[in-house]
Amino acid sequence: MMNKNFEIEVCGMGGNNTGYPGGFPGRVQKIIQETIHGRILNLFSGVSKIGEVRIDLLRSEATKNCDVFDFISTDRRIWDFVIADPPYALKSNPEKLKIYGSVKPFTGNIPFERKMSEYLKKYAKNVLWLDLNAPLPPGFKRKKVWLLLPGGWHFVRVLSWLENLEKNQL
Repeated sequence: MMNKNFEIEVCGMGGNNTGYPGGFPGRVQKIIQETIHGRILNLFSGVSKIGEVRIDLLRSEATKNCDVFDFISTDRRIWDFVIADPPYALKSNPEKLKIYGSVKPFTGNIPFERKMSEYLKKYAKNVLWLDLNAPLPPGFKRKKVWLLLPGGWHFVRVLSWLENLEKNQL
């Protein structure tokens, strides 16, 4: 039997009817909105309008258009929740490759992972991370994981709620 110290929920992901492949499906958006509170930063925000500050390279729905890593290199605010939905299908999407200028998705890019980990540890009380994996940066613990089953032959997505051990003891 697995000894876990976090909740796991398995649910259907629902369809993306935003017209943009980077939008949150309704089910995911509902989970996020029911979980978050306080000051919210949304990184790689795409078409999402969740969060008082939304960072995306090009989308008009963002409150600031810039590279996420340029933003986190100067931002020093404390956030109750940081939402992160980094691009993961870049290799198979030539249009995104032109925009992002990299053949690597975020996951597996060690320099990007380290920069993000350092930023989150200093400035995020909680993180909601949507990806193909379930990252656990140093200094965080998992509070809950949603396994999101999209159906068909699509990859399972994982939405992880991570709590900053240091920031949540204050």
